[in-house]
Amino acid sequence: MEFDNYEINVETLLIIPIGKEKSKIYEVDGEFIVKMSPLTIIKNSCLFFGSSYEGRKEGTKNLIGVDMKVPIVIEDSKNIIFFPTSSCIHKNSIWVSYQNLLKYSKFNDFSTILYFKNHESIKVDAKYNLIDNQIIRCIKLETLLIKRKNFIKHECVILDNSI
Repeated sequence: MEFDNYEINVETLLIIPIGKEKSKIYEVDGEFIVKMSPLTIIKNSCLFFGSSYEGRKEGTKNLIGVDMKVPIVIEDSKNIIFFPTSSCIHKNSIWVSYQNLLKYSKFNDFSTILYFKNHESIKVDAKYNLIDNQIIRCIKLETLLIKRKNFIKHECVILDNSI
């Protein structure tokens, strides 16, 4: 199956580039082809959920202090975070769903096996250490976002109680 457009959702596991302007999408219940590059899908999904890719990238940079291979918060209320396996602008970069990734293991010096919550496993051409570093970045990003959400909720409760 091949589609012209796609927005990332809670079921999206992985986006792998195919040629210049196509991607293979892995979801919880299947896989299909989209006539868009992975980065275009990431950018359009950010816009779909009300923010620009550039804004999300700048926000991550501000929160965790990285500006290369930046994890991107696609949708913050559902904690949909994706991370790239190489530079965001690199055409061969694979994008991985952080919240759907269960674990990962080294396959060889150049490949890693990703295990997802739906019991699927996929070998990707990315070094184990790179995936591990990206997961650490995602953990930092998610933790800071949760802390800020909790702080805001706490502040709202204090304001409600003072009225």
